[in-house]
Amino acid sequence: MTDREAIQRLSVNTGDFSAVSWLHHNNAEVIHGVVARYFGTGEAADRAECVLMQRIAERARSYERQESPGEWLARCATSECDLLRNEAIHDKANMSMGEGHSHG
Repeated sequence: MTDREAIQRLSVNTGDFSAVSWLHHNNAEVIHGVVARYFGTGEAADRAECVLMQRIAERARSYERQESPGEWLARCATSECDLLRNEAIHDKANMSMGEGHSHG
């Protein structure tokens, strides 16, 4: 399987585990690099990487045939990590605002 074939398979079936695994394994250096840039290393980064791979699978339909699969993957990983970090910041802010306040 090539990266392009894996992306095309995911555009048809986002739950294609072997295609997700292929992309993750074949592009591990890029994926780990992007995740580390946004989340560092450790448990939070590991969780983010799992979510990231599912989100990349869900975005496979946005892949255009003329694009380089590697460039598409790096761009997706970067934008999804940015979204994930913003969601985490938002969730953390909401949690801290909610603590210690009782309504009733």
